[in-house]
Amino acid sequence: MSAYTEAVVIQVGIAILLALGYWITAATGKFSFGHAAFMAIGAYTASILTLKFEWSLELSMVVSGLTAAVAGAFIGWIALRLTILYLAIITFAFAEIVQILLDSWDYAGGASGLFGMRGTTIPLVAICIGLVIVYLFFLTRSRKGLSYEAIREDEQAARACGLGVTRISVEAFAVSAAITGVAGALSAHETLIITPAQFGAPQSLLIILFVVLGGVQYFWGAIVGAVVLTMLPIWFDFLEDYYQITYGLLFVVLMILRPQGIIGRSTERRFNLDSFKRLVPGRSGGGRDG
Repeated sequence: MSAYTEAVVIQVGIAILLALGYWITAATGKFSFGHAAFMAIGAYTASILTLKFEWSLELSMVVSGLTAAVAGAFIGWIALRLTILYLAIITFAFAEIVQILLDSWDYAGGASGLFGMRGTTIPLVAICIGLVIVYLFFLTRSRKGLSYEAIREDEQAARACGLGVTRISVEAFAVSAAITGVAGALSAHETLIITPAQFGAPQSLLIILFVVLGGVQYFWGAIVGAVVLTMLPIWFDFLEDYYQITYGLLFVVLMILRPQGIIGRSTERRFNLDSFKRLVPGRSGGGRDG
């Protein structure tokens, strides 16, 4: 495998991790507009540990995930008690604050960032994706998965049924942030250099688009969305200056034709995707989270 092909495969794998991580919070009907902040936390935590303390990448990834999870739980506890509008504002503001702090933090390189990180490999990325998929496979078939569906479909009804909506949503947000942090650590050690500018609003928007394009009903949809959006710049590279225009038009057309995303209910009916069940596959009602 050439170095270029390996780099593309790793980038696609990292995008899949970002999409799967974001899907967890989207599955509860909560959309964050600042997930790039958790990616930045993971990237900088791992980079500092490997560069300045000579930790292994694997151990640094674990710490990165935990650090991002703590930040996610804190922000989630503040934002998820409010309306969706306030959630969007708070998460966006949090991402901007993180970017400003990193930009002025000399220990982390300031605006110039950190460089020289290495270690991300295809097997390491594949293991991370595999672990997350196994987790989601069991999550979507658990009582907690039922509670996610209930909250997404009707939050007030979920509260009336006795579900701890805020607690469940914060837990989901923290897990989502943890996976995003691990993806950030892998990304930093693949690109070899990180700067605060890499983790701005465009990156948060891209993470959202992975899930929206692929479809929220199934976590497989997030995988498809991540692969498509990561590969499009390569597929349309020959368009040069017209790439972004073509990219935007294709996205608009797709959203008009398939507002539920690439993988949605119509896809389930057409291909009988019994193995790709939704959070509540053919069941109604809800149960308490477990």
